[in-house]
Amino acid sequence: MKKKVEIIPLGQNCMPRTILTRWKVKPKKLFGEFTFPFDLAVFETREITKSIKTDFSEFFFNINYREDSKIWAKEPDCIEFVHEKCFRENDKAKLIDKYLKRIENFRSVMKSSEPLLFVQILGDCDDTNNLYQVLSDLRGENPFRFAVIDTQNITKAHNGIDILKIEYPSYDYKKNWWKKEYYTTREGVNFERKIAEFCRKITDEITA
Repeated sequence: MKKKVEIIPLGQNCMPRTILTRWKVKPKKLFGEFTFPFDLAVFETREITKSIKTDFSEFFFNINYREDSKIWAKEPDCIEFVHEKCFRENDKAKLIDKYLKRIENFRSVMKSSEPLLFVQILGDCDDTNNLYQVLSDLRGENPFRFAVIDTQNITKAHNGIDILKIEYPSYDYKKNWWKKEYYTTREGVNFERKIAEFCRKITDEITA
């Protein structure tokens, strides 16, 4: 697929990237698409804002291996690197190297004069106004849009933010959305289609 706009997922888990690639709004990695630091991990919403604001200066502090769940996690910031289970207890350097490359991808596109679309699906709290300001400061005169998928009706209107208020179709989908038996249900398809259409409309507006 031909990319219209660089789309940067901003968590708070891997749902934004997964849904947008599944619905062909964002190209898959096999087509050369960059992976960014918030694509494939679980974050507290405010930690995303903090990481970008501080240029990831504390991103690798306090990362430890959880023997019970076999994943790497950053405490007490509640970051879980759930897609890196291939990295065992002695593979911390490999994990850091992978995320350094993703951070460099993020820094690189942030310098681009081309328009960007940031997409976040809210989870634990609403930090969108603070995050918007951080993105605005970094982008300067370079154009961007910020799409927020609010599943809990906690976001207030903001002139610079595109907001889609949509509830999860069910508790089971919310807990298992990546499993085929849930995202292929009528309710799952309808939920994801609305998110995809919302983001596709923004990319169309950017390129109009």
